[in-house]
Amino acid sequence: MLRLFLAALLLSSATAFAAPADKPLTAFETLSLARKQLGDAVGANFLSMRCENAKLRPRYWWIRFFDESLFLKVRAVQMIGPEMVRNVEPGNIFDGGDRRYVIRPEELKYDSEKCIRFIEKCARESGIPLHALNVLLEKPHEGEVSPIWTFDWYDEKDSRLGTMKISATTGKVVEIVDLKIRSPRYQDASRKSLGGNIEDTFLEIGADMEEFFTGERTVNKPSEDADAAAKNAAPAK
Repeated sequence: MLRLFLAALLLSSATAFAAPADKPLTAFETLSLARKQLGDAVGANFLSMRCENAKLRPRYWWIRFFDESLFLKVRAVQMIGPEMVRNVEPGNIFDGGDRRYVIRPEELKYDSEKCIRFIEKCARESGIPLHALNVLLEKPHEGEVSPIWTFDWYDEKDSRLGTMKISATTGKVVEIVDLKIRSPRYQDASRKSLGGNIEDTFLEIGADMEEFFTGERTVNKPSEDADAAAKNAAPAK
């Protein structure tokens, strides 16, 4: 009987510890837990979050909040799963907080998991050996309309492959750097080969994102694709 009890105890403990590792929390789930632990006064003033060498599914995050009570006006916390393991005031003056860069909850519509699934699809279809990501969510410039996800792609040897930036509000790809995406709808968004009407190119990418996430395509429907492609192929004036 004692052996059965110990076996059951070990099994339940193993299950409890294995669950978080099997399914990492998304960025927004982690942010929600951090806000609750910090309280409304600080938790409402979200500035940015990042994770390096994420292996496609981030398991920890550094999150920054604007904090009026601190000298540098910023508080940084490290979350591993649901646990807040560090809560510090950065000592570097360049890490200071600025209320103008606070991200409002209603601006956060596209979570990390949605974007990473889209990135995996792009890499798979383009034959890019994506192995890990560095992930950053922030408003990179004062007055930025929406917070931007920046995904730096790395291969198995930790060599940087390129970067894709996605709006966390609209889900649209806003920039692609050094990634050789095979789909014609993405090729012209490479910084090395920008040409024609860049606005039309990004419209195509935004339409692809919308269709991938929602199953519907309301932006630049297929009947418009030929015209858009012709514009993108035209020499820049």
